Amino acid sequence: MRKRTVRGAVALTLALVLAIAVGACGSSANSTSGSGSAGAQALLTDTFSGSHAIKSGVLGFNLSVNPSGSSSIKGPITLSLTGPFQSRGAGKLPLSNLSIDINALGHHGQLGLVSTGSAGYITLKGAAYQLPSAEFEKLASSFTGGAGGSTGGLAKFGIKPLHWLTAPTIVGSDSVAGAPTTHIRAKLNVSALLSDVSTFLGKAAASGATGTAALPTSLSPATRQRIAAEIRNPTVDIWTGATDKTLRKLAVGLTIPVSGSASTLLGGLTSATIQFALQYSQLNQPQSVATPTNVKPFSEFQQQVQGIVGTIEGLGGASGSSGAGTSTSGSAGGANPAGVQKYSQCIQRAGGDVTKMQKCAPLLTSG
Repeated sequence: MRKRTVRGAVALTLALVLAIAVGACGSSANSTSGSGSAGAQALLTDTFSGSHAIKSGVLGFNLSVNPSGSSSIKGPITLSLTGPFQSRGAGKLPLSNLSIDINALGHHGQLGLVSTGSAGYITLKGAAYQLPSAEFEKLASSFTGGAGGSTGGLAKFGIKPLHWLTAPTIVGSDSVAGAPTTHIRAKLNVSALLSDVSTFLGKAAASGATGTAALPTSLSPATRQRIAAEIRNPTVDIWTGATDKTLRKLAVGLTIPVSGSASTLLGGLTSATIQFALQYSQLNQPQSVATPTNVKPFSEFQQQVQGIVGTIEGLGGASGSSGAGTSTSGSAGGANPAGVQKYSQCIQRAGGDVTKMQKCAPLLTSG
């Protein structure tokens, strides 16, 4: 059962990432200008609706959690994902080569997800492991008849940003990865966002993908209301192309207060600031993805997955703890605590900027 869960979780992760990569945004043919709230709303509508395709580029994703007050959980805790993607046409699984980095409590874990369109692979410590054909075929079938590179990708999963972005204003003009953009700031309707998350959970469960059994199938209205009431200072920033009205960057920030028994269990944690950023660079510029070499049986990856799980489970342990596959040197392949800390801080400062994130890697082996 656990092996099936590992395979399914990998397939589900790759499917969701690729859906975001090639379907998160688009633009309509009719753009509207203006500096007031009406102009900002029109820009949001142009950015998150329409039919302009996103065919290729480099995806940059960053999630960071900064805990406050805890004696055992130190931050920042970061997860980053970067890499190229290339659409193969409507209803076909894109090409991609994505690198995932996790840093928590002095531990560092890294693996890659590769799709060649006809096969899927996980890369770890210089080796590649081919995803079983049944799981890959299920992954590929999720794109059949879908948008496959148009603006409908996220809507297919029930995620519709126009539902939870409110009161937008235009901040000014910025450059994102060399592309001229208009910067928009909006308020976040947390209840509406959680409603979309609930819809997504239901669709994930209905898909029948293995690896989703541990996920809830929905968030009840009471649960959504309780979570929304706890969140503090939610902010959303959007950077849309100055001429094509296509999303270049999305950044969300919020703070969650922690009290009572949860705070006690987490070493006196009082709050956690969460920041999320998604960015595209080299948009619609051709990308290439090579088939991995040194391919090994997937069963060997399953034997090593305990090291990755140990790194994630380290979130709840002491920063100095060690175990199979969870030590900093074992997970990072030569990294040291000082380097991991510098890397985490560099990723956080990058704020989702792909170019800046890629320059952080050498810090892992620095003193």
